Amino acid sequence: MSILAVLRRELGEDRVGSSPGLDGRVGPQSGEELATALRVLAAGEASVIVRGSGSWDTLGHPMPRARILLETTGLLGEMEVDAEDGVAHLPAGASVSSLSEHVRKETEGAWELPFDPVSPSSTLGGCLATASSGFCFGHPRDVVLGLEIVLASGQRVRCGGRVVKNVTGYDLAKLYLGSLGTLGVIEAAWIRLLPAPEKTECWWVPSGDPSQAVEPARLPSARAAAWLSAGLARELSKPGPGMLLELAGDAAAVAADAEFLVRQYGADASDPSGLAVVRGMRGRDPGGRIQVSARPSQLAESAASLSRAGAEILAHPARGLVWAFSSDEAVFSAAERAGEGFLVEAAPLAVRESRELFGENPALRPLQAAIKAQYDPAGILNPGRFAGRI
Repeated sequence: MSILAVLRRELGEDRVGSSPGLDGRVGPQSGEELATALRVLAAGEASVIVRGSGSWDTLGHPMPRARILLETTGLLGEMEVDAEDGVAHLPAGASVSSLSEHVRKETEGAWELPFDPVSPSSTLGGCLATASSGFCFGHPRDVVLGLEIVLASGQRVRCGGRVVKNVTGYDLAKLYLGSLGTLGVIEAAWIRLLPAPEKTECWWVPSGDPSQAVEPARLPSARAAAWLSAGLARELSKPGPGMLLELAGDAAAVAADAEFLVRQYGADASDPSGLAVVRGMRGRDPGGRIQVSARPSQLAESAASLSRAGAEILAHPARGLVWAFSSDEAVFSAAERAGEGFLVEAAPLAVRESRELFGENPALRPLQAAIKAQYDPAGILNPGRFAGRI
């Protein structure tokens, strides 16, 4: 009996279908169904592409060995939002935008979900599996209290929980963040919410390079910060390069920081809708999108070298993150030499097939391979997608 036939028998006809270029697809609608699907796939040694909304399809190496598409958007279990403790239990298959609205309504606007999705359709599971951080909130590891995971074998496990305190041993939840679905499939997560600010304002801070924007991006009430090169700044109707900065917090702190920006940097008030435009840039695929990590002292030269190679630049100065937009080979080469490390988030297929897309220390490869072998011994989850084609 074929893998698809077994999946239909175990899950039902409506959970299994076709997928172009693959043997088929399976779309479990619960954690139990996800576990069943993975048990069947593991028994048949059928490698899978784990996919949410597809916002991050271009991240990582191609996976020619994969036979089945495993869709996670059906993982829409019950949601629990605790407005008193500021925590929420949320399903991995739901979009971050819908979850953010749910949290806002359930807490009457008192709390917010601290994620920066690259697309309105981005799922919570996708944000966690890619460890995506943007211009407003920090790294997901800072707000994830616990994860519910289904391993390649079909075993359901939990790491952490509603409250993390008096923890001994390893924090295994962080192992899955950024693993690109190669170690397990995220079913749900406990998330620490952030208090909604009393007041928010957007300001435009002119600056010739991102290093000049580090200080204002570190102001006490600075929540979102995005430096744009001249070409991208024109999309916000700005005359030259500079930083779009969102101030958020209590009214007094916002007012004090706004006064400082005007006095020290000649900042101008800006339309808050510009933040949505900038977030859209982050999810844009102009043929190539590369993230470079750099120390503040390296920001100016990193941005300059990428610009000289032909890229438009988007950066978060305070976090030392630079995004270069280009499909030019010279930009990929410049990214490998700039800053402290790089990650190719989007690239043409030929580049993804021929280049190493993860600019981390090669000495980590044996450890990463050993972890993969431990958690997915048959190598069925996103085979070859991760660093070193693990």
